[in-house]
Amino acid sequence: MIARSLQFLLRSLLLLLLVLATILWLLLGTSTGNQWLFEQARQWIPGELTLEHWEGNLLDSVALEGLHYRNGTLNIQLDQGRVALIPRSLTQGWLDLEYLRLGSLLISTEASEPSDTAPSITLPDSLSLPFGVRIETLDAKEIRLNNTRIVGDVHGRRLVAWRRFQIAHLNTTTVADTRLTVSGQGSLTGPITVDANVDWTLPLPPSETLTAQQASGQLQVKGPIDTLQINHQLQHPVTVKSEGTIEWQQDQPRLALLHQWPAQPLPLNQTPVLTLTEGTLYTRGLLDTLQLDAKTGLIRDKLAVAINMTGSRIDDGLSLENLTLTQGKQTLQANGQLLYGPLRWDVNLQGNLNPEILSPELPGQLTINGNSKGRYDNNEWVLSPSHLKVNGQLRRQPLSVQAELYSQRQRLALTAAARFGDNQAHLKGNLLPDWQIDSTLKLQRLNQIHPDLDGNLSGQIALRGELNSPRASGQLNGQQTGWQQWSLGTLTARFQDLGLGSQPQQLTLNANQIQQDHQQRLETLDLTLAGTRQQHQLTVSATQQSLTLETHLNGALDTTLRWQGDVTQSRIVHEALGQWQQQQTSALTLSAENQSLAPFCLRQDDSALCVQGTYQADNHIQVQGSVQSLPLSLLSPLTGPDFTLEGRLEATVAIEGSIDNPQGELHAQTQGASISVNAQDAPPPLDIHTLSVHSQLKNRQLDSQLQLASSLGEARATLRHGLQADSPVQGDINLMLHSLGIIELFTADLRDIEGTLRADVELAGSLRAPHIDGQIQLLNGQALVPALGTAISDVTLVLSGSPDGDIAVNGQAIMGDGKATLSGSIQPHPWPLSLSLTVSGQNLLVANRPDARVLLSPDLQLQGNLEALALTGSLIIPEADIHPVELPENAITVSRDQVLVHQQGEDNGSLPLSLNVTVTLGDQVYFKGFGLDATLGGTLTIEQKPQRPPQLNGELVVREGRYRAYGQNLAISDGRLIFQGAPDNPGLDIRAIRKVPSEAITVGVQLGGTLQEPEASLFSDPGMEQSQVMSYLLTGRPLESGSNSDANRIAQALALYGLEKGSGVTEKIGDKIGVDDISVGSDWETDDASLMLGKQLSDRLYLTYAIGLFDAVSTVMLRYTLTRSLHLEARSSTEANSLDIIWEKELR
Repeated sequence: MIARSLQFLLRSLLLLLLVLATILWLLLGTSTGNQWLFEQARQWIPGELTLEHWEGNLLDSVALEGLHYRNGTLNIQLDQGRVALIPRSLTQGWLDLEYLRLGSLLISTEASEPSDTAPSITLPDSLSLPFGVRIETLDAKEIRLNNTRIVGDVHGRRLVAWRRFQIAHLNTTTVADTRLTVSGQGSLTGPITVDANVDWTLPLPPSETLTAQQASGQLQVKGPIDTLQINHQLQHPVTVKSEGTIEWQQDQPRLALLHQWPAQPLPLNQTPVLTLTEGTLYTRGLLDTLQLDAKTGLIRDKLAVAINMTGSRIDDGLSLENLTLTQGKQTLQANGQLLYGPLRWDVNLQGNLNPEILSPELPGQLTINGNSKGRYDNNEWVLSPSHLKVNGQLRRQPLSVQAELYSQRQRLALTAAARFGDNQAHLKGNLLPDWQIDSTLKLQRLNQIHPDLDGNLSGQIALRGELNSPRASGQLNGQQTGWQQWSLGTLTARFQDLGLGSQPQQLTLNANQIQQDHQQRLETLDLTLAGTRQQHQLTVSATQQSLTLETHLNGALDTTLRWQGDVTQSRIVHEALGQWQQQQTSALTLSAENQSLAPFCLRQDDSALCVQGTYQADNHIQVQGSVQSLPLSLLSPLTGPDFTLEGRLEATVAIEGSIDNPQGELHAQTQGASISVNAQDAPPPLDIHTLSVHSQLKNRQLDSQLQLASSLGEARATLRHGLQADSPVQGDINLMLHSLGIIELFTADLRDIEGTLRADVELAGSLRAPHIDGQIQLLNGQALVPALGTAISDVTLVLSGSPDGDIAVNGQAIMGDGKATLSGSIQPHPWPLSLSLTVSGQNLLVANRPDARVLLSPDLQLQGNLEALALTGSLIIPEADIHPVELPENAITVSRDQVLVHQQGEDNGSLPLSLNVTVTLGDQVYFKGFGLDATLGGTLTIEQKPQRPPQLNGELVVREGRYRAYGQNLAISDGRLIFQGAPDNPGLDIRAIRKVPSEAITVGVQLGGTLQEPEASLFSDPGMEQSQVMSYLLTGRPLESGSNSDANRIAQALALYGLEKGSGVTEKIGDKIGVDDISVGSDWETDDASLMLGKQLSDRLYLTYAIGLFDAVSTVMLRYTLTRSLHLEARSSTEANSLDIIWEKELR
């Protein structure tokens, strides 16, 4: 019986345990059971707890969605979560979670009533938990408190808490994107202790002043929570070490911290560098009465400033006992109080300061005195009169500033006056509650204010309107106003209510003589603005020489400073390019984030120039442009008046991507293109069948292809290179010209040019220093030189490139029976290009005309670079036969003093060439002309320095010859032209003679002096007077044996010879021919020189005969004297006849 009862009891107990296990499994291991447990727990939890979705079970893992708990002012929301429980740990008193993953956890509390007293804070004796909690992995998206993100991106590992706590690793982002990495441990039972380390990193916003990108540090906290040992190391942006204790006394912390830093440069974008000296900061006491004591300094270049500060925290504020900045004898001191609740202050400032410590561009010495006292409560100002006075020198200019600020009937009034050198400014009015400021500017020397400014500026400016939306009205006038390399001749600006408000506003700006680096860019610039910020019109016009530009903009500017509108009625007028007009409106958007322009086209007849594009704040651009049917004739000003371009140009361009790495494509081609020469006997126009360029920009590489085809030949080129000057270059050029007639377009000296030009070249190196590998060949070349009557044939020229960059030059040509050769090399880099060439040859026919046939044997060397070339060597003229065309007898030469004002000067833009060439005349150099028939010889050296006239040294010798003068053929016994400098004025040493065998007499002429001022003298053997010598030269017989016509010839020859001053000679000739006067001069009507013969026929009648020395015009004049001042004169010549009555009066 007992056994059966015991069996029954055991079976019942086992069944009960099985039922309990089943129930426990149903409650913990099924989703339905979990939800039932959750519903039961809701009844025992204070407040309201709801759940939108439950998935999984507690024995495995649970996924939650929409968990919401509310209890009074506390509101907690969890959008989603997932947890994995380790059940076996429950029996050991641990809530062990394999992982806990939370989405967004939102905690909000309702605002409580404000309290006048700060709540007291009492530290707990124990924080131990009733059971242990262990979380192997913790992840949370974010935790927000009252819609403020407290932490985010939480990642934790091995988090344990019971009677002690341990954090193996916790990483999270908190306020201001501060990244925290926490590890530590401690006791949660009394006394509570902490031993933790925190590494933190705070990203800093971009700044033009601060170069540091982040702040970071390490914090170590150790000890009981009522007496914590603190060690902190600030690593960036500066280095600061802090250590001390934080004790809990009187329900608030007491600090005893020492902060120390070594000397270090501050991370500021400034030059010279600003250095923080070694320093300390002590913070001691309770928070309510915290004492501050700091010592440090700043150093910039050679300036060092010491900084000392003492102060303390007082009720409702801060008491600044002393703040002193000291640099040598310079001091700046401040003291006072700053209180809050409501805001109140009482601050004094005084000192002597050199502003150079603030900026190296501000040297000087200033005395500063100021004070301010007031309060601000409930938007109401109470400000006692506050003063600021600054006196001294700044940039060696006197500076004086006086300002007074005070409140009056809730208005903040300002009165200020400043004088800096010759510049003055006055301000008066109210700052608050709105703008009512009037100012007057008289800035006579802007360069005293800043060295980059120049000129003067004066005017009046008035500010009106609300504090956050001021309006400016007034006028400004400037003379020679400039900034850096830009300057304006005059500037006038008139404006009314300019600002960002919605009020109507106007602006008129006029400027002229806009220059950059003393080069005029615009003659005039006019700008007119009218309308409101939301809708206004802007007109801009500018002129420069023959160019006029005008455009109109209609648009609006919103509160974010984004301008959006249209560009319309634009036009460009140019004297040579004609008028281009905009026919369709183009939308334009301008803002700090992006700029965009809708298709904008300027049209002329069937031609159009179009562009459109956008620019984003991330430096992303998109630009498209096109050229439609552009007449090539518009480019004629670039080619000059000697050429005419015909045809049209079509082109498109597209660029997209970042500014640093854009992608783009360009395509351009011509249609019906031709080029012709504007000259008589010009070759026919050159027709260009195909001329196209295609370029593609990708990955900072530019690939280009060029194709050219014409009746003369074709060319193809490919090129690949980067955008930097040192980027590598790859490419090739293929050229085949079957005819060289194109050369005739660029020179009138060559005709019937034939030959072929072929190039097969590969390019390498870089843009800065390209290398050419391959050959450029000119074969079977020939041409006529009409001006010289010669031909050049069998021309061969080969340019051979090499990998090292040098180009070898070899060539030859046939000129007559002679052969010319060219050899040398060209070094394209480094720039400027350098070369070394040699030209040689024998008996080259360089002239073959009726008036000249010349052979030349050169041996010349050309060396140097494009900035300094030197031509040296020798030129031998072995043969020459020169017969110049003589001028007619009545031709008049132009005086060397005459200047043709309409004639353009020589072009001085030629290469800087220096010469040192020796010219030698051979034994067969003949000259016949101008009465001279001679064989010439001699040697000349031609020297010339760049930008200086040439110099000739040496002599030309007349080896033998004859000279025809005075109607006779004279033999030249000696003849030399001596050059000692200027080539146009050699010295003369020429002796011409005539022998009279019948009388054993030799007469002649000796020429000396210079070519421009010759000196002539007659000689004879045996000696005789000048008239007899001239008579023998002209007639071969003495003067007594000649006729009257011979005497006339002799007199005229003597006049030309310059011997008319000899009275004895003229008297003898006059006696011979029966006249009273012989002279050389001009009458009062003309300037032509004449030989004049006069005869007094009676007391009142005088006869004159004159023959021109240069024009051979004969004139007979008969003068009859009526009174002492009245004459009757009759003239008759081969050109005209006249009868005049002449009245003469001598003025004294």
